[in-house]
Amino acid sequence: MKKTNYIIGILFLAVLLSSCGANSQQKTVVYISAASSLKKPVTEWKERFEKTHKDIEIKTNFGASGILINQIKNGAPADLMFSAQSIRRFISDDDKIDIKKEEIIASNELVFVSGMKVDSPVDSIEDIPSTAKLGIGNPDMVPAGYYAKKALQKVNHSKVKIIYSQNAVHLKGLIETGAVEYAIMYRTDALENQRINIIKNIPSNWYPAIQYPLYSITEKKAAKQFMTYVRSKEGQKVLKKYNFRESVNN
Repeated sequence: MKKTNYIIGILFLAVLLSSCGANSQQKTVVYISAASSLKKPVTEWKERFEKTHKDIEIKTNFGASGILINQIKNGAPADLMFSAQSIRRFISDDDKIDIKKEEIIASNELVFVSGMKVDSPVDSIEDIPSTAKLGIGNPDMVPAGYYAKKALQKVNHSKVKIIYSQNAVHLKGLIETGAVEYAIMYRTDALENQRINIIKNIPSNWYPAIQYPLYSITEKKAAKQFMTYVRSKEGQKVLKKYNFRESVNN
């Protein structure tokens, strides 16, 4: 009986020590929602940051900015949000999103592109044949589409068949596969893909300045550390690596 109690005691102590060890190794989780067009820099930031902050885990969620905001409204966890546009367009006073801090971290531009399957691409949007399709993001949810819609108001595009994408990544897929022959997209997305031909820059006075705000939604210390890292020289080098420009306010 004593031997049995001794064994039980040893097992209990082992479980207790194991539990204490597990608790001491628990990581602080930082939840990040980010625009699809920022997937590559945010993913690299996450990898670099976690290497030097072993006690912090970054969990990311990518999508169209408008959709991400709706997810957060409905209770999705988010400590930080990287948007391709001011999120104030998507929220009202009734929404329970408490923005602690807002910083503009980068800017972008629009370009008019064609897919590589187009043999003789036209020089302008007005010249797109009625048999071809133009891809842009859904203006209601995708900031790239919102900017593209503004730009299209400057040209005669009544004959152009427009196809809407779910987000910036989806738009790249449409042009790559030939589902659309032409598109208006972010300069950064076009430059990273050899299957996309940049025809011309869209004049910057045709659409509002494209800025990427970073929002702090909670007061979590680890989230503040990540925010500081993004603004550091190393963090900014990552942005430049993926062809983003510095904020026009910097």
